[in-house]
Amino acid sequence: MHASPLGDLINAIRLHAILFAILLSYLAAVMYIGFKSTKKQNSLEDFFLAGRTVPWWAAGVSIITADMSAISYVGAPAWVFQKDLRLAVGLFLFPLFMLVIVYLFIPVMARLRLFTIYEYLEKRFGLPSRLLASLMFILIVAGRLAVVIYTTALILSVITGLPLAPCIWVLAGVTATYTILGGMEAVIWTDVMQFCVLVFGMVLILAVIVYAFGGHVGQIWSLAANGGHTRMLDADLFTFNLKTEVTLLALIIGGAVTNVATYGSDQVIVQRYLTTGSKREMAKAVMFNGIVTLPVMGMLWLAGIGLAAYYAVHPALAATLTTPDQVVPHFITNALNPVVGGLIIAGIFAATMSTLSCGLNSLTTASMVDFYLRFRGRATTAGSSDDSTLRGDISIARWCTLGWAVLSTIGAMFVDHLGTIIKAMGTINGFFVGPLLSVFLLGFLTTRANSFGAFAGAIAGTALTAVVAAMPVSWLPGALQPASVFPISWLWYGPAGCVFTMLIGYLLSLARPAPELQTIAPLTLGGVAISTQPSTRAVHSPQQ
Repeated sequence: MHASPLGDLINAIRLHAILFAILLSYLAAVMYIGFKSTKKQNSLEDFFLAGRTVPWWAAGVSIITADMSAISYVGAPAWVFQKDLRLAVGLFLFPLFMLVIVYLFIPVMARLRLFTIYEYLEKRFGLPSRLLASLMFILIVAGRLAVVIYTTALILSVITGLPLAPCIWVLAGVTATYTILGGMEAVIWTDVMQFCVLVFGMVLILAVIVYAFGGHVGQIWSLAANGGHTRMLDADLFTFNLKTEVTLLALIIGGAVTNVATYGSDQVIVQRYLTTGSKREMAKAVMFNGIVTLPVMGMLWLAGIGLAAYYAVHPALAATLTTPDQVVPHFITNALNPVVGGLIIAGIFAATMSTLSCGLNSLTTASMVDFYLRFRGRATTAGSSDDSTLRGDISIARWCTLGWAVLSTIGAMFVDHLGTIIKAMGTINGFFVGPLLSVFLLGFLTTRANSFGAFAGAIAGTALTAVVAAMPVSWLPGALQPASVFPISWLWYGPAGCVFTMLIGYLLSLARPAPELQTIAPLTLGGVAISTQPSTRAVHSPQQ
């Protein structure tokens, strides 16, 4: 006779009373922030961008937490535990990628005071390009959130013994609630709190492992090295084989495309620094993120080293581990006391809930601004609507947030078919980020690219990336498996899409007349000087 789901929950709470007490206290705190922020929403600018009054340091913290979910918190240590440190080499290039954002994207975005980055594409290339790019973003983030929800629910399931499905719905439900109520203001300030919690959790993991070895850090490194987990700058890293999963060239080129696309054309991240409201503040937020991410991610990679050493000297414990992706929750469950374990789990929840709330808010922003309000011919500036219309718009935004939460949660049920957590996220990102980035690069870097080339290039680039990125799907029979024409590492999916789209988009642009330089000058880097002349008046006029 099987116990009921309610009975399972009651037994789990009894078994993990301290852990649940810590988690419930944490969840109560974020819900309080959500309720408190509800009173400050007097315009859509308040709901989506917190009135553009967020301090740069808070925006920078929010950027970090938006991009650091349980996928990083659990996936990075699991990657090292299963493999090595070669993937961590790309981390040292991260600040350089942020400089590209500061000098390439932020000048244009600050000048136009956008709600979504995809508004720029309508001004530069017309409405079809804006809608296509926004749709690509929506598909990326919806898939990303599904992976985030699944990963954290898997942790909760492993620790409590509860079935996976209820864990998925509870996690998504709580996060969606404070996001729906508080809008961007709640998202930003819960991010700040969650950042502190997740960093504290990382420090605890490292401290517990070091304490277990009596403070002998050298012994930890030596044990991990014996298993090959400290491998970083080896011969394989310097090969030029596109099929090798991790190479230095793939980390440099793939990392550049993925990170510049993520921080320059992904609304989830861009919306964080748009809340600051000025070019200087935006640049500070982005560079703060670029610098602080190094030690934060470094702790996660080191945690993987520590876990590899810990399990090497506890073979009986290692024998009970079913998959490498579960090593962090397995360690928490089997090696830590409830108080320490509860604090670390709170850190994992903090990482996930921040990413999930940021994603839901940005999905709603793109859906509302790029589709709903755009087709209703409505402005998004503060004070552009009367009170009744404003209340209706905010109500629609909340229902939209709920809808995206439900869809992402349903998608989380199928994430386990994509392989390891890190690879699943890399595959989802790589599929669209290359074409999406290229459309912006065509707009920023060229004055010859036109609406026809950008739109057709994005479609062709995405299609070619799909051919390159085709991969086995575990639940399909062999006859129905997609075939990849070029079986390459998933790190190359983004660069492949970027090159395809840039090349095809520019060549197709040559088949149509060039856009009027005076019209697009303020929207390109090369034509900025022209935009300062008195005759230029088309800064806010979309190209037809």
